[in-house]
Amino acid sequence: MIERPSARLILLDPQDRLFLFNVHDPKVFDPANPFFDPFWVMIGGMVDPGEDFAEAAVREAREETALAVTGEVHWVWTRERHMSWRGRDVLHRERFFLARSATTAIDTSGLDEKERSWTRGHRWWTPQEIEASSERFEPLDLGVRLKALLHDGPPEAPIVLS
Repeated sequence: MIERPSARLILLDPQDRLFLFNVHDPKVFDPANPFFDPFWVMIGGMVDPGEDFAEAAVREAREETALAVTGEVHWVWTRERHMSWRGRDVLHRERFFLARSATTAIDTSGLDEKERSWTRGHRWWTPQEIEASSERFEPLDLGVRLKALLHDGPPEAPIVLS
């Protein structure tokens, strides 16, 4: 099994909306959803060898959206999950970081060829819109978790997601 350290950014705009990408890759199999419909996911990706997880999350935001992170970055959630990813058995070790951006203008020209092939769109979401939507989000309970995070602020220690 391959281990893949990943950093995800819970990137909020000044109105507390969350930036998400809509993705779909039929070559990827996710046991939680055998039909693997398109879903919404946070900015993020693999942590390079020797790279700090938080730095990787901020780098990914810059590369994928050209958005600059302002202020502190807080590690708020963590998750491990097994997936078959592009024909390989992978253990994803994810850390989710809360951050803010002062602007909402997105530039996706920094997405690489693979990322462009599976990205179907992007938008800013309120927690209420996420909760009311019939679309799939990662994590599946994102709307509830985001509302709690906005209400309570960053936890003292990262919360383990199931």
